[in-house]
Amino acid sequence: MNANEPLVNVTPPRLFPTLLKGFNTVAGKVHLILIPLLVDLFLWLGPKLRVYELFTPLVNDLTSTLSRIASNDILETVNATTAMYSEFLANFNFFTLVRTLPVGVPSLLARMNTVTAPLDLAGVLEASSIRVAIGVFGALLVVGFFLGTVYFDLIARQTLQESVKFTWKRLFSEYTQSLLFFLVLVLLLLMVSAPIFLLISVFSLLNAALAQFVLMLMLFMLMWIALPLVFSPHGIFSLEQKAVTSILLSMRMVRFFVPGTSLFIIFCILISEGMNMLWIMPGSESWLLALGISGHAFVVTALLCASFFYYRDGLKWMQFNLERIQELRNKKESGGTPLE
Repeated sequence: MNANEPLVNVTPPRLFPTLLKGFNTVAGKVHLILIPLLVDLFLWLGPKLRVYELFTPLVNDLTSTLSRIASNDILETVNATTAMYSEFLANFNFFTLVRTLPVGVPSLLARMNTVTAPLDLAGVLEASSIRVAIGVFGALLVVGFFLGTVYFDLIARQTLQESVKFTWKRLFSEYTQSLLFFLVLVLLLLMVSAPIFLLISVFSLLNAALAQFVLMLMLFMLMWIALPLVFSPHGIFSLEQKAVTSILLSMRMVRFFVPGTSLFIIFCILISEGMNMLWIMPGSESWLLALGISGHAFVVTALLCASFFYYRDGLKWMQFNLERIQELRNKKESGGTPLE
């Protein structure tokens, strides 16, 4: 948003008109769903990369060690945990790590058991060593953030009032700031999680139920703290801001209009998660899942477009009110009559 742009007929962003604008934008520009559509098709029908044979011996060795020192009461829990981890490793597709956060391509298949598919084109691959697994992990993060940057850049340019052409310089800057934003979040998470885990450990020694209650309370507090950061990527892609500047602007806008922003975010989550339950109903072995993948790509892209519209209108409304407040202060200091 241009700071010198005239603020005419400024109103707070409204929930349903903004959501409708997002869906209408994608309906008129269906190519916006292409990237999430292709990513999910790759995760569904493409090769699967597992680390089952790499990590299963480690899990078995750990289980064997715990079984020798554990009591009979704990032994059942150890066996159940081992079975759970073995099933997870057997079904986990390493390529789902291409779905990066917070800037990334939304994926329906990243949360599903996608080892089975109606058409086996490339089979299942196994990571041969820890070094290979780490290398693939790094490569998937790089590719995931790049695809996410292209996806966010495309949506940001389509939701701006003025036409903005694609440039590699702009894309590279957005990619760099997206990575910096991710590193800032990781650093903040480490700083916050360390004392939380320490606190949970202390309460676990006193009472397991109390520790669970404290954990739920801490998770709720983390969600409340993370809420002001929700529009941080939007500043990077809409205003070409630096990561830290975009974070501060997002915090300022959300705190300026907490009820409306919270309601918008809750509605977006409810729509996305509610529709996801419908999209995954056919299962990964049915060709009907293709309809779910297409529907998911359309809905999440529309919600992301709506969030960019909401962000831009919210900034205009905030700037209008701040200028209005400053005018009232100047009028009061000059001894004049306050503006009505």
